[in-house]
Amino acid sequence: MTLQTFCPACGAALVAGAVFCGSCGAQTTGGGSVATAAAAGDYAGFWMRFAAFIIDAIILMIPNGIIEVTVEGAGPQLLLRLVISALYFVGFWLLNDGATPGKMALGIKVQMANGGPIDAGPAVLRWIGYYVSLVILLIGYIMIAFTPQKRGLHDYIAGTVVVKTR
Repeated sequence: MTLQTFCPACGAALVAGAVFCGSCGAQTTGGGSVATAAAAGDYAGFWMRFAAFIIDAIILMIPNGIIEVTVEGAGPQLLLRLVISALYFVGFWLLNDGATPGKMALGIKVQMANGGPIDAGPAVLRWIGYYVSLVILLIGYIMIAFTPQKRGLHDYIAGTVVVKTR
């Protein structure tokens, strides 16, 4: 398996030996090295990611059900659900090498497009991107099936990719 190189600035695939990114113009060599990520066959596709999300949604049904029966008012319920969702997704991404229980079950994880681990800022942006993708009629999720690195809008917002771990 050969490693494809990607721009450390924008995550676009680079031509072998490129000194500048053809997509954003960033310098890719010189003082540092070119970042590498998984080969194209190692990106987690739409259905694998969808299945992982379903597992996570089933797990989140437990605290959401508790909120439904114990908290009065739509506003407080929504706020608590958002807090729990953020703690769940962002927390697992940061504390478990980019993998929620659903992603662990499917053998996939979130990482930065340059191959590094996901940090707090990108993790929060990615979580916010989930809701942006939802509001625009799921287009942000559907695009996973049609992009070279199997990235959704939330991945582009946060500069992340989802890769297979096994």
